[in-house]
Amino acid sequence: MSLRNIPLSALCPPKDNPRRNIDHRAIEGLAASIQADGLLQNLIVEPNGRDKFRIISGNRRYMALKLLQKRKVIDGTFKVPVEIRTHLGNGDSLRLATVENVQRANLDPIDEAEAFAALLQNGASLEDLSAKTGLSSQTIRRRLALADLAGVVKTAVRKSELTLGVAEALTLGTRAQQKQILEEIRAGSDLEADGIRALLISEKPSVALAIFPLEKYTGTFTRDLFGEEETTFFDDVELFWSLQKEAVEALAESHRQTAAWVDVHNVYAAPWWQYRKAKRREPAGVAVNLTPSGRVEVQEGLARHEVKQEVVAETREAPQAPAERPAVSNPLVRHAAIQKSIAVQAALLDNPRKAKEVALVYLLQAFGTGHPVRINVHPCLAESAALERRPKAFTKVRAEASRLLGHVRTHVDDHGQLVTSGENGDAVLRSYKAVQLLSDEDLDRLCIFLVCLSFGQRDVTALDREESLFNRVASDIGVSLRAWWTPDAEFLSLLRKDQLEEAAIESGASLRLGKLRTLSKRDLIDALARHFERTADPAAKLDEYDAKGRAWLPGVLEFPARATPAVADKA
Repeated sequence: MSLRNIPLSALCPPKDNPRRNIDHRAIEGLAASIQADGLLQNLIVEPNGRDKFRIISGNRRYMALKLLQKRKVIDGTFKVPVEIRTHLGNGDSLRLATVENVQRANLDPIDEAEAFAALLQNGASLEDLSAKTGLSSQTIRRRLALADLAGVVKTAVRKSELTLGVAEALTLGTRAQQKQILEEIRAGSDLEADGIRALLISEKPSVALAIFPLEKYTGTFTRDLFGEEETTFFDDVELFWSLQKEAVEALAESHRQTAAWVDVHNVYAAPWWQYRKAKRREPAGVAVNLTPSGRVEVQEGLARHEVKQEVVAETREAPQAPAERPAVSNPLVRHAAIQKSIAVQAALLDNPRKAKEVALVYLLQAFGTGHPVRINVHPCLAESAALERRPKAFTKVRAEASRLLGHVRTHVDDHGQLVTSGENGDAVLRSYKAVQLLSDEDLDRLCIFLVCLSFGQRDVTALDREESLFNRVASDIGVSLRAWWTPDAEFLSLLRKDQLEEAAIESGASLRLGKLRTLSKRDLIDALARHFERTADPAAKLDEYDAKGRAWLPGVLEFPARATPAVADKA
């Protein structure tokens, strides 16, 4: 790197300037400033042949200088201060130009989008761009989504026909949808960003979207008066999706017979910027996108840019896409973990052999750390004690704790901790003296019981889907949650309205409740709580539908857990 003054005639315009939208009035103002005060900031250049230098950053200043030259204010001998960079690698020039433009004068958002895409196509990471430009990764992703807008839409954004918010909303649509909405806006429609976004993400599956033979669909349709394909909708959405996915997979398999590779996406806006047209004789691939609305987009003859896999993952979906709603809420996950853990603890008390095995596993894991064994009581005890309706399993564990720990002047307090009575100085000796008075049976049982108090689902904030020690033990001793737990109002209030409706159907309660959609969530909770309490009564005589209420168990309370709240698997 070196600083020099070189003649204006030795400069060449940049090859890949990220700024495409030039504000000529701004160039006029910059030229006037240079004429009055001189060039206050040097340009960055790289050698470009003998005695020639290509501009990396500073194109606006160069254009202002050329304007002054055209007006004969200066000539080609005018000395321009430059910083000469040599040995720049692939993409370095574009990176420097992009960073300089972003930091010194705001780029048009479309220019930014295309510049960021070009940098990522050459192996940059989002962290690199964020550090160099000072923009957050989220802002870069939002700009990046604009890179795939249709050309006419980009032009409209550059001409300020569309606001940035509208442009970002349009990233959720296909290019055909983008062009159609642009035409509607130009025709006088008052569509705004929120309306466009809602329109694109709530699109119903119509006959026009299907790529499978319609004779495969056995359901009914909702048609308009004229029966046009665009306004004839599938009533059985699940069947539509099953057939559409099957057709997409068949389409992908067909392309795999001849293409070098096939990428299948299932997002609102496919990351087309990660691809380019394959060169002649270059192995070419195919990208297929099945959008969440059911539309299928296919592009053939593609080659992949050298985009890092971490960037591919981070930019998989457009930032404007709606966040996927989790099937199970965090409070519901925790509630399930607590109920399952206290039930397994209670069940272990009836299986001394399995309890000893669990105790031994825990004790063996305590060696090798350099610390004494420490037992942390599982939070299921404290949280069960705090429930308005305490679980049957908690009652059993707490009763056993009172019986066994009472002998050694220890108890489980309301915070779920083991507390030993007595002065600090003699607490250990008092406990030892009390232990000596225990029968062999109680001594054996207490050793196991103390370890069992710590046993439960390890992370109560995550859905326990894995093959874990906890799930394996619960399976081995055949824990039946419905023997220890009954769905009550506290649990039911953690479910969404649609999940409550599903629970009502699968538990047999819907036959007594009538049209579920007419009930409020509060009414559903109260009715279901009564249904489960009535059917849980072992003395109650139940018909085949009420019997479902006695057996019903949400997926989150199974071993291992499932995301669906109800029993039946969903496709």
